[in-house]
Amino acid sequence: MNINLLLDPDDPMRKSLESLGISNDPDSQYLLIRRGAGVKYIAGKREDQQFFIDVNDICFIESMGHDIIIHASDGTYNSGERLKALEQVLPADRFLRVSNSAIVNLKKIKRIESSLLQKFILHMTNGSKVDVTRSYYYIFRERIGI
Repeated sequence: MNINLLLDPDDPMRKSLESLGISNDPDSQYLLIRRGAGVKYIAGKREDQQFFIDVNDICFIESMGHDIIIHASDGTYNSGERLKALEQVLPADRFLRVSNSAIVNLKKIKRIESSLLQKFILHMTNGSKVDVTRSYYYIFRERIGI
């Protein structure tokens, strides 16, 4: 049986499942995630090669149509996961959803710029800018403490 295992490579559950004949298939319609614990790595692809990206290296994740782009310190990766699934497994103490199409690593925010109409523009350490939309404005303010 093939399942998309959104588990760290060293997770004992992954090893147990693989010993039972369950293999990882990123294209499977089934997804297995560990809820609440927060993963250490996220699977991503670049040039048809699979990588495990350390969550500490992730600057932000954005959705562009049906594509999920992971912006890390060493470049960008594509993910086959939905943004909602990634939001559930990323460590909640470091990552925050700031719009319907973006999740940011709070430790990678370089500067916060106020914008008109209850919005913020986040300047990230990799030089990118990410908008905090009006829907997430108060959630962001409360979390950051401003």
